[in-house]
Amino acid sequence: MGSVKGSKKVMADKMTKNLMKSRILLAVVIVAVYVVFNFITGGLLLTGANLSHLFSGTVSSILMAWAMLFIFLPGIIDLSVGAIFILAANVGGIFAVNLNLGTFGLVVGAILTSIALLMLNTILRQALKIPSWIFGIGAMMVYEAIGMFYSSSMVSQGTQVVSLGDTAREISKMPWNIIVVVIGFLLAYLVLHKTSAGYNLQALGSNQIVAEHMGINVFKTLIYSAIIGGIFLGLAAAINLSAVNRVMPSLGLTSMQFIINALAGFLLASTLQKIVNLPFAIIISLFFISSIFNVLTILGVPSGTWQETTMGLVVILSGLVANRKFEGVVK
Repeated sequence: MGSVKGSKKVMADKMTKNLMKSRILLAVVIVAVYVVFNFITGGLLLTGANLSHLFSGTVSSILMAWAMLFIFLPGIIDLSVGAIFILAANVGGIFAVNLNLGTFGLVVGAILTSIALLMLNTILRQALKIPSWIFGIGAMMVYEAIGMFYSSSMVSQGTQVVSLGDTAREISKMPWNIIVVVIGFLLAYLVLHKTSAGYNLQALGSNQIVAEHMGINVFKTLIYSAIIGGIFLGLAAAINLSAVNRVMPSLGLTSMQFIINALAGFLLASTLQKIVNLPFAIIISLFFISSIFNVLTILGVPSGTWQETTMGLVVILSGLVANRKFEGVVK
């Protein structure tokens, strides 16, 4: 018995040392890459002003990636997230401006809209027994049409979709955006690693049949997924609208453009989760991706061509690495 305990302790110590080595190596690689980036940009990358701008521009994508973490974790691929993001931003804007509720209205309106639509998706998807990615495409088209109807209605009245003006603009700026990210990280980490809902979501994502045999209520767990994901998606929409002032609805599945950065960060973070916890890996990954585009911009690489090509390659490579050890069917 003593020898068994001793061998387990040796194995645990070895795993801890290997994990520490991996984290140190990751930190060294990241620092080295940024030193190179800073050199090729003539020292423009690592200035205080540029880093502040980089972080502020990444906050919304970080929050959306955390939303994807909880929405996708149980094996659900809901492609309507971008369209919900647009509707949530506009509803939040209406709460903030038309209802005179300011920042509180922006955040509450966006979160409530995101939760409501994600819960609706969950209920209908489970009732109709449709594969999540197929249902998501249909829901995306419906939500895009609702957004465009709202936009057309505003134009017919001689105005446009809601614009914040000077209202609720501070939440996307420092230090408030830092506070939102810190609170969001703590929420994501605690829910994922310290609650039964988080454990159930992970179990469901690993194997739904086994999870059901363990006594996990699949529908209830998916509702939790919608609520937690909706909180992060609503915050992402509120931060984004606060930063850009107006979010225009779109048609033809083009709402997916709003999720590309977050999706790339989520996939890249999945490759790092054995070294650092996934919520923190998402922060690292998205800041790194934003840094790549910042470097390209500084070097004069045009947006709309090579920058989008680079993003496509990042998504593909991250997806390949993240799923290199898994085989299965699309859910």
